[in-house]
Amino acid sequence: MTSDLWIKGVVFIILGLIACIAGVVMKLYAATRRPYPGYAEARVVDIISVERDRYAESRFRNRQAAVFEFYANGKLIKIVDREDSYPCPYHLYQKVRLCYDPADPEQYRVITAERERTLSVVLNAVGIVLILIGVLIFILYASRFIL
Repeated sequence: MTSDLWIKGVVFIILGLIACIAGVVMKLYAATRRPYPGYAEARVVDIISVERDRYAESRFRNRQAAVFEFYANGKLIKIVDREDSYPCPYHLYQKVRLCYDPADPEQYRVITAERERTLSVVLNAVGIVLILIGVLIFILYASRFIL
């Protein structure tokens, strides 16, 4: 019966390691799908009114745009969001993740919630729980506690 506990502990730890490795692989996969290699956390420092194109199909003449501020290559960059929306989807002092072109930080894209990133966090959490269960089973085995 005690060797059965040892086997269960090993199985849980192996399953936990597999889940953690799958989480890391999923996170790396999500990072490779970004259009630009640079990564920054920007802050919305202002929300301004910007005139729309005359060809924009909207009943509003202006749109609200967020002004993002972030550091790229050691320089402070301020850019106006290109998204055409009214009202602005961001609020003042909100932190936003974005990727940008290191050669031209004016080229950027806001990173929205990624399914792969969420799945990687869940897989890592499940992996840690499984490893902890395996360690607990090993402790029970070492103390000769029989379930």
